[in-house]
Amino acid sequence: MSSSDQQTTDRMRAALAHAAALLTVTPTGPPVWGWRGRTIGSAALDAYEYRVWLRVLSAASDTAGDRIWTGTAAAAAHIPTEVSRPYLVEVREWTGGGAAYRAELTSYVSSPACSVDSILREDLDLPASWWSSLRASLATIAAVPTSRQALSAEYLARALPQYLSAPDIATTPPRWSTAHGDMHWANITAVGPVLLDWEGWGLAPAGYDAALLAVHSMLVPAMEARVRCELAEILDTPEGRFAELAVLAELLQTTTRGDNLDLAPAMTRRAAQLVAGGR
Repeated sequence: MSSSDQQTTDRMRAALAHAAALLTVTPTGPPVWGWRGRTIGSAALDAYEYRVWLRVLSAASDTAGDRIWTGTAAAAAHIPTEVSRPYLVEVREWTGGGAAYRAELTSYVSSPACSVDSILREDLDLPASWWSSLRASLATIAAVPTSRQALSAEYLARALPQYLSAPDIATTPPRWSTAHGDMHWANITAVGPVLLDWEGWGLAPAGYDAALLAVHSMLVPAMEARVRCELAEILDTPEGRFAELAVLAELLQTTTRGDNLDLAPAMTRRAAQLVAGGR
């Protein structure tokens, strides 16, 4: 571990302890880390011995307050309650050492996520009721009016030609709708499903969430086929195919900084297929 990584680890552990003191809860489990140490979370007990979840976000002081910063609270205010998700209990913010911190206390979700990683690596036996619930949640989310953006038109205009190696590709989606924005297997529970981590929700190409789930399933062909079957009404449309191209461009971009490398060959093949007009 580099010294900078250790500094981030120490700083975020201290932030979690500070958040626990502010919110009068006692962490009870090992810390769960978000992308590159930007978040840290832990199960905890509140003053009445009820199980809760404590999560701390960190950002440079001059960038705090953006879409990601306010996503959980905005979801609590605007996403209908029939979409199963953790309930937001309380929020606290503070600054120190040039960084801003936001502690979010939510209800505890007992079901484990479908995967410890965003990319699925083993088959899952999910009942028909699970898929039915997911479809209902996606439809409800898509209809939520919002000005928040999960993905911008400017990004699509730049990223699709560059990362799909398709200079003449259309970059305007057939339709925009509201998306969870981070619909991968580590953000969906095995029972329910309960949808976790709402920080990035907002407008995206219609079908974006379904496309995210399909692409994150590519290392398990049986599950990718199941996703494409269960969500065919979304994915097997011009809107769905555009959304998948957007997801592929976004994730292929992440490979340039060393992320999602094991997905790269499958994503490159699928992108070429879609750009050529395949399904």
